[in-house]
Amino acid sequence: MTDWSAASSVINFVGFDQFIEVSKNPDFGLAMKNTFLYALVTTIGKIVFPLMLAVLLTKGIRTRNALRAVYFSPAILNIVAVGLIFQGLMNPHTGFVNQTLRYLNLDFLALGWIGDPNLSIYSAGLMEIWRASGITMAIFIAGIQNISSEYYEAADIDGASRWMKFTRITLPLLMPAITINVMLSVIYGARMFEGVYFLTQGGPGNSSEVMMTMVYKYMGQGLYAYSTALNLILVVLILVVSMPLLSYLKKKEVEG
Repeated sequence: MTDWSAASSVINFVGFDQFIEVSKNPDFGLAMKNTFLYALVTTIGKIVFPLMLAVLLTKGIRTRNALRAVYFSPAILNIVAVGLIFQGLMNPHTGFVNQTLRYLNLDFLALGWIGDPNLSIYSAGLMEIWRASGITMAIFIAGIQNISSEYYEAADIDGASRWMKFTRITLPLLMPAITINVMLSVIYGARMFEGVYFLTQGGPGNSSEVMMTMVYKYMGQGLYAYSTALNLILVVLILVVSMPLLSYLKKKEVEG
């Protein structure tokens, strides 16, 4: 609520002027849309695929411990290194993905990825799903291992199929783990900076701009009060979304 900036050593109280200026910024609406889109895409990806892996890797597979280590390993990589890896993979001209597709005569699948304004935010989301799915998988595995085998034995006696055991036993009793993973993914996705910045820098143009890259940009320009107002708006938006979502998910949990 001040005009704090690098341009002046004098700080004046300005009330809600900074928030009004933020609302007039043409990039603000796009950044807010991208932030929620990124959080939604990454949350779905970090729930669905890790859940499938967790179910598979709690079965009696001989190499399950090795596979768990393999799928978890991206989570220990530095986000800067992950960004560089995906730049090498998704570069529209020299990237490994497009080069491989062209070699296989599948040129129509060689898309812009991080160079296409319509795809860049999804490419950043894909990188985050790959990087962080190991963490959510580990939480799901812990949740599945805490489910008593007596439920499955009773289901076998009743002749339940694998799908029925998953939907009627595993999924309901796994809701506490799902709640944790959904909340962490939504909050982390909404406040994501590193993944987007190191892969696309908010580009091309500002097509993959998110709230945190805007905060970083204006903070770098010395507009400290303006960037802080942006940050506070993001905090409020996260609370508005996450609190009702948490309440809804908690109601879905059942006693094991």
